[in-house]
Amino acid sequence: MTSKPNTAASSAVPSGKVKARAPSSVARELPHDRTARPLEHFIPIRKSDLARILQNDAALELHEREPFAHFCKLVEATLHHEFHQNLEELKDAYAPFDPDAEPKPREVLTIDQREGLALRLFDRFGELLQRANFRRLSADELQYSLQTHNELGVEVLANLAIFERLEIYVRGDVVGKKTFRNWSRLGRWQEAEICTYQRLALMFRLKPGSASSQPLDPSAVVLKLFKNIPKSDIEMLLPGTQVRMSLVDKGKIWLPTLSGVAFTLVKLVQGAAAVAFASFQGTLAFLALLSGVFGYGLRSFYGYLNTRDRYHLNLTRSLYFQNLDSNAGVIHRLLDEAEEQEFREILLAWWLLRQSGFAAVTSEQLDRDAEAWLEKKLGLHVDFEVSDALAKLQRMGLCREMPGGKYRAVDLESALATLDRAWDQQFEFNTSQPPSIPLRRAA
Repeated sequence: MTSKPNTAASSAVPSGKVKARAPSSVARELPHDRTARPLEHFIPIRKSDLARILQNDAALELHEREPFAHFCKLVEATLHHEFHQNLEELKDAYAPFDPDAEPKPREVLTIDQREGLALRLFDRFGELLQRANFRRLSADELQYSLQTHNELGVEVLANLAIFERLEIYVRGDVVGKKTFRNWSRLGRWQEAEICTYQRLALMFRLKPGSASSQPLDPSAVVLKLFKNIPKSDIEMLLPGTQVRMSLVDKGKIWLPTLSGVAFTLVKLVQGAAAVAFASFQGTLAFLALLSGVFGYGLRSFYGYLNTRDRYHLNLTRSLYFQNLDSNAGVIHRLLDEAEEQEFREILLAWWLLRQSGFAAVTSEQLDRDAEAWLEKKLGLHVDFEVSDALAKLQRMGLCREMPGGKYRAVDLESALATLDRAWDQQFEFNTSQPPSIPLRRAA
């Protein structure tokens, strides 16, 4: 498929508090819409593995394999140099808003300057996530996830009103499997399918004066990256989320208690209490009845507390085992992933164009060839970003556009020369002028 525009809307969060009812069931899949949710661009293979597979391909002559390895290293080095510049720029942009920054930036910014820089930071972070093949979660998708059931049976209140801005990006919309105890089947372990995001990135800023249990500076911008997050558990990752007692839980506690009190009052009014206390056995029977009624209410209350504790335990596990990075570490990880993705696209596109020889191909044909190769060789179903790959090949001088909108790869020897020349120009130093600082003579 050719590259498709991202149709997801901005993830402006719904205002106010969103109540996510969570009875014991499996999260439901979003309505299937192939045009709105196409195959993802992300190619899940390590760049070194892809390079090794191509280097050992029978289409590559033995004498070409070492030059091809040099070609891969030059492409890798060129991309790494470009992304290192991006890393330094993003680190400087994030430093005034990083809650973990040490040392802190020395420059003091005005309120207007901070607000302008914060807006620009959100835009740049979004661009980085798109380069790493994440997509923005729309407000409708977020609302759906917050209202989708999970298996714990607690009611969770996500307070979205505390956020000045909240952005959620996801990658890898899959159906995973989760094992849990089914108490309706005497506590037996059961496996269920759970709709899951393989990667989920959060970027948010709290409103000044917002009530939140987390000690966060409202001027800070928080970055979080998680793995394998069920769609129904997104609210667990947000600050300010509270566990509330549902109407059913309240009914289990208060109805038996109130009915016991009403029963006692009725008996007293009718004079049944006098009859009940006429004998020692009657007194014991009456007290046993009252204790049974109140005991059921207490049992329901402690059952609710146990369920709430299990929810908090799951939350702790999620934050410990499923948290990949926080704040500045998220930028490092995402830039590394974006760099690897660009390497994979460039290498595969150049390889397939080279396989076509002198027969130049259109972008549509290259797109079909790339997706077919990934499916046949690696078993991967991917929407290859052919326009992006061709633009990068042309920028690096590794392919030429021919008449009729067709493309042809430069040969391996020319590609090596082009990359080597471009690498040398990265560090040009003019030696024609004498140094302005006199060199110190060795003693």
